[in-house]
Amino acid sequence: MDLEPKPIEALILWRLAATGGEGWLKDLTKPKLDADKRKRLEAAKLIESAMKKPPTGRACLHVALTDKGWGWLGGHLDADLNASTPAGTEVLRLILLRLKGFLERRELSIGELLADAPAPPADGDAAALATAAYYAISGGRPNVRVRLADVRRRLPALSRAALDRALLELQTRGEATLYRLDDPREIGPDDREAVFRTPSGEERHIVYLGGRGS
Repeated sequence: MDLEPKPIEALILWRLAATGGEGWLKDLTKPKLDADKRKRLEAAKLIESAMKKPPTGRACLHVALTDKGWGWLGGHLDADLNASTPAGTEVLRLILLRLKGFLERRELSIGELLADAPAPPADGDAAALATAAYYAISGGRPNVRVRLADVRRRLPALSRAALDRALLELQTRGEATLYRLDDPREIGPDDREAVFRTPSGEERHIVYLGGRGS
């Protein structure tokens, strides 16, 4: 049976998703999953329920999203949730708790997830961006060895070619010195990926700003 969930039913599906996709019927009160809504969602194969025994107490009805239910949510992130109930606030709180854990596990900020991506910088700004990235990595100290891999990682919106031109410009002006890592044991996959090649084809892996590296 194909069913288009009503806003309140969609909110119930999100309530289940916010707690890992399952829950005890007695706990599903905001919004409440009453018998009529449960039967409709079960008939649509968006949820399933069964009597189970919780860790404590007597057996009661356990409700879970089906694969089809998860699929419906993934395909309807813009679904109408405008139900006449204040329960949406509780659902949002639970989803934000899940989001908090997700961001912490992946070491992401909320800004990285929600903020609009900055426009790619103009090539004319590349030298200033490279300098700012260097000092952010070095803790504001000049003449500190910084890996080019770290500089590139900090400037994802700047094209590789633009950053290479900026590094060459800084070196030509005497503001930067580029070196290779002489010890092969120090060269990791990120260093090989981020390598800068001089006009003569020599490899460079690290940069010093504000004075000649030693």
